[in-house]
Amino acid sequence: MMPQRATTSFAGQMLTILVAASLALNMTMLAALLYARILLNSDFMAFWSFPRFIAAHPPRQLYDAAALTAFQHQLYPGFHSFYPYLYPPTLLLPLSWLKLLPYGPAEILWSLLGCFTLAVGVRAMFPGKPWAVLAGLLACPAALICASTGETAFFTTALLLAGFACLPKRPALAGLWFGLLTLKPQLGVLVPFFLLARGEWRAIFFTCATAILLNGLSCLVLPANLWALWWHTLPAYQSSYFHAAKALNLNIIITPAANLVVLGASEKVAWVAQAICGIAMVLLAIWAARRAPYRMAVAITLIATFLAQPHAYAYDSIAAIAALALAAEVQPGPRALALGIATYLAPWLLLSPASHWFLYTPLLAACLATITALALSAQKSAESGHEPNRLLPPAAT
Repeated sequence: MMPQRATTSFAGQMLTILVAASLALNMTMLAALLYARILLNSDFMAFWSFPRFIAAHPPRQLYDAAALTAFQHQLYPGFHSFYPYLYPPTLLLPLSWLKLLPYGPAEILWSLLGCFTLAVGVRAMFPGKPWAVLAGLLACPAALICASTGETAFFTTALLLAGFACLPKRPALAGLWFGLLTLKPQLGVLVPFFLLARGEWRAIFFTCATAILLNGLSCLVLPANLWALWWHTLPAYQSSYFHAAKALNLNIIITPAANLVVLGASEKVAWVAQAICGIAMVLLAIWAARRAPYRMAVAITLIATFLAQPHAYAYDSIAAIAALALAAEVQPGPRALALGIATYLAPWLLLSPASHWFLYTPLLAACLATITALALSAQKSAESGHEPNRLLPPAAT
């Protein structure tokens, strides 16, 4: 697993070389993409198109896949795919500025803002060595996928890290960050259970207040019935992804349900398994919040999030890599370290001819079991008094 603090051990040196090589490869591939001027089939195209569509059409048509697709084909000559709007109406608020800039400058500014916010979140969660952890996150293949497609994972990871970093001493500010995460709510699916289990009532209040404020603003500038349209269309979109498993590379979705469909399971079996897994992850997050050392509890919750929700992509897993950095603070053994490295590197398969072999759920589940075992060990050591609890929030140490 990716180390958070420097070490002179052989394992630490190898990990440093691994991160440096991955970062160099990421930069090389991004430079090649920029040189080739590949503009089509980038997720940022979708974000750039949404506010333009709203400006030219009745807002309710945003959830009309046929109307949105026709507009995108007109907007991007030569583009023959589709990017439906799968998000709550509130996401249109922070996307509105994109219609003011041409595509190129907007994409550059979007990428710079993403890196900046990620750096802020990392600095909050890893104040001892933020640049090393930031380099490790930016070097992972998930970050390359995020940067090359113009996705939102830098922003969502930053909100998660900042929220959990602020929670012990600044719960109101943590609530603000968690409330903003409702712009892409599935990535915070376990946060309410974590907060309730710890009795973080002030953070809960500010999370709810922020979410309500965002919802209210969206209803002021957009029709309120967009919320009903979102709830109505979302299940259909999710089902269409599973039905198109042979036409689309469904491997990029890293949740248990998607992985089961890739392996040939029926949609019904996949959803039953996802529901069972979701319940198990909720219970695990509650246990971790109550019993595990704080930073290990955060690591458990971050990884469990990807097993609890039905719709998350490989680029979203930057938050899971941050969880590995938290877990590495207890200096895991060789097997745990090897597992962390495999999880870190696995998304490279998506960028290779062997993309159909990429199944992330088993790796995430194995990491979760290992981190839970490390948390139990750290808890027992701290309770026995044989060694100090090194996993308290930074401000408390």
